[in-house]
Amino acid sequence: MEKENINLIFGRNPVKEALRANRVTKVFITNNFSDKEINLLLQEKKPYIKVISINELDSKCRGVHQGIMAEIKPYEYLDLDEIIRRSRKVKVPIVVILDGINDTHNLGAILRSCDVFNVTGVIIPKHNQVPLNATVAKSSAGAINFVPVAQVSSLNQTIQRLKDNGFWVVSTDGSAQVDYNQLTYDFPVALVIGSEGKGVSSLIIKNSDYVVKIPQYGHVNSLNASVAAGILLARIRN
Repeated sequence: MEKENINLIFGRNPVKEALRANRVTKVFITNNFSDKEINLLLQEKKPYIKVISINELDSKCRGVHQGIMAEIKPYEYLDLDEIIRRSRKVKVPIVVILDGINDTHNLGAILRSCDVFNVTGVIIPKHNQVPLNATVAKSSAGAINFVPVAQVSSLNQTIQRLKDNGFWVVSTDGSAQVDYNQLTYDFPVALVIGSEGKGVSSLIIKNSDYVVKIPQYGHVNSLNASVAAGILLARIRN
């Protein structure tokens, strides 16, 4: 089972959403597990089910499992071309580019916001970036099953491709002169969110059409990447 840990999720909501998305191959539950909605999904989807003791489930999960764990299919990435194609079907599409997010919980939370605000797709680099995995799935509360993600070799080349397809690139930087509320987001937006420590790289800033900041009034001059993404997506979508 050790080799399969990367494909294990636990907790009622993540497992429920994975069942809905037909990603579950095997379910582990305790003998006293009771959740009407999940039990109905188990009857419908018919994955392999194994009943185990709560002590055994405790030993397999590093967190609150709520009596259920599931083995899922590995997460797959879409091609950038597919995200661009889907964007053409949306009146004002939003694509989110992540420039080196290394915290699984941040990535999961960003995916949750992307689902809430109907983002067409998320683009991540192949290197120096946490990939899609079970920990991200748990943090995303199931949003990982519904938000398309593309993995690319070069963010700067990807940005040029998006520009060629009508997107305007909006990056975030604390030293920017433009407040994020000053823009009218009535164009296809490619929003760049920087890494937790270094922010958006200087070359991407240079290649951006707009660089905006979120004004801060407290003592800590930094916003969590997922919080910043949520604030900006709410403004862009509204």
